Amino acid sequence: MRFTNGNRNKIVLASGALLLAVMLTGCGGEKEQAQAAESVSGLRTERIQLQAVPDEIEAPGTLRSVTTAPLAARVMGTVVDVHVREGDAVKRGQVLISLDERELTARRNAARAALEEAKAGREEAARGLAMAHAQADVASKTYERFQYLKQQKSVSPQEFDEVEAKYRGAQAGLAAAKARQEQVEAANVRAESEVRAAETMAGYARIVAPFDGVVVRRSVDPGMMAAPGMPLVEVEDASRYRMEATIAASTATARGLKRGTRARVRLDALPEREFEGTVVELEAGADPASQTVRAKVDVPSAAGGALRSGLFGRVLFCCGERQALVVPRTALVERGQLRGVFVLGTDGILRLRLVTLGRVFAGAAGERVEILSGIDAGETIVLDPGTKNLDGKKLEAGR
Repeated sequence: MRFTNGNRNKIVLASGALLLAVMLTGCGGEKEQAQAAESVSGLRTERIQLQAVPDEIEAPGTLRSVTTAPLAARVMGTVVDVHVREGDAVKRGQVLISLDERELTARRNAARAALEEAKAGREEAARGLAMAHAQADVASKTYERFQYLKQQKSVSPQEFDEVEAKYRGAQAGLAAAKARQEQVEAANVRAESEVRAAETMAGYARIVAPFDGVVVRRSVDPGMMAAPGMPLVEVEDASRYRMEATIAASTATARGLKRGTRARVRLDALPEREFEGTVVELEAGADPASQTVRAKVDVPSAAGGALRSGLFGRVLFCCGERQALVVPRTALVERGQLRGVFVLGTDGILRLRLVTLGRVFAGAAGERVEILSGIDAGETIVLDPGTKNLDGKKLEAGR
């Protein structure tokens, strides 16, 4: 079939008229739908705007005790008794493990006996030195008198020579007594040192707690042979903990992470609690393999006995503020795995709008949730819809 220009114009005009009629019918339908929609009232609404929220870096981490002491044997010996089990609380100086100390005790007793002998020798040397001093004094005075008598030619040369010989002999005896005294003193010092060393070695047979804490690991049982350097038990301070988190080096540098930065700690084992902390250590250089840095965050001791080394969690480092859309958690509506909010349209009709959620922020007025997509700033939402189905209903103003 062939169409003339006139026919084509008539067809175009007819199609336009039909399309206009459909559009007018649709608009009228929407107006009728708005007029026919069920009305609701008494709902609190809020016009959402961008708000300042904390700009935080989230990083995984593991909880560690600030002070941990792996205790090892310092001497060779058989484990006689293990006085603690894993999880036991211990006090500073408490004996944890006992080794066979018979050989060490014998060495200590021998050192003590040698010290007693050295002390007796020192007393004898002191008496000998006192006697040598007395003899030297008498010989010196006699020698001085005979020198005078010799000048007066009142003594014979033989008598003077005998007195001089006694004087020189007394001086030599005094020098020998002094030398003996020095030798005895030196022997006494050595004996005292050996006793201290023996006492220390004997103390190595008892493994004691270096501080108040908790036994987290035990590696021996009675009857085992302990060797120097062999780990026996590990104790940690249960009053001070730190969260060790790993962060991408580029992120830490770009966001200005540094010591003193405030942080929030969340532990998977304690989901209902959150701990405030501060960055106390930050690696100066990045790990060349993973390009990450490690940060340590102090966790307050007020957390009490709920904390344990090895707990996994996350650290949120506060690096300033940013602008974000946030809504009260009570405004969220759940539809299976989906989340949405009721948005008030310009026609007064409430419609459910699916949204993508971001971070949750806690505050005095309750939790607020960041909205990443689904609504825009300036739109009005229902704050507390509860379980009501408000989709498609008209909100009456002022009621």
